[in-house]
Amino acid sequence: MKLPATRFDVSDLWKPGDPLPTGSVLVAIAERCGAAWEIPDLARCVTIVYNQRLRTTLGRAMLNENRVELNTRLLRAYPDELLATLIHELAHLAVRMRYRNAQPHGREFKTLMRSVNLSAAATHQLDTESLNLRRQRYVYLHRCSDCGIMFIARKRRSDCYCRACGPKMSWNIVRAPATTAGRKKLKEIMKSTG
Repeated sequence: MKLPATRFDVSDLWKPGDPLPTGSVLVAIAERCGAAWEIPDLARCVTIVYNQRLRTTLGRAMLNENRVELNTRLLRAYPDELLATLIHELAHLAVRMRYRNAQPHGREFKTLMRSVNLSAAATHQLDTESLNLRRQRYVYLHRCSDCGIMFIARKRRSDCYCRACGPKMSWNIVRAPATTAGRKKLKEIMKSTG
């Protein structure tokens, strides 16, 4: 497949200074990609949505569902990345539609990306730490309400019981961040009540 490189412009639809584009604008961008890649029904075959649960990835292509998911929070912070991310994920779907078993970032994918003058790079170097987008992890101190025996676990344990008190007992649970400071806090609680 040989596609001519074209000047791919959607500035009449959306600019990085504007709010994140809505469904109709996203579909219009997909239509232009389909036209550039000679896949006229691309926009009709795909669904494009924002996903609040995405953490550090800008977007992803769900190949079996013909769906593109975009990271709302990260793209609000870095709106200049939206167009390249959307086109990148649409290219994955276009390759799947056209070739079925091509490599995710293989020759066919790179050809599509070159045809719209974009990089085929698969990763970004954006600062996600300052945005605090990672899911907070916790550790849990479990204390038997009857005998006071304690242990720390990475998740709430409702599937076990105290050997001394039996299945009728209950756990008093204290949660702390899964950091050195959080674990230290739980160990101090264990020392002071143990």
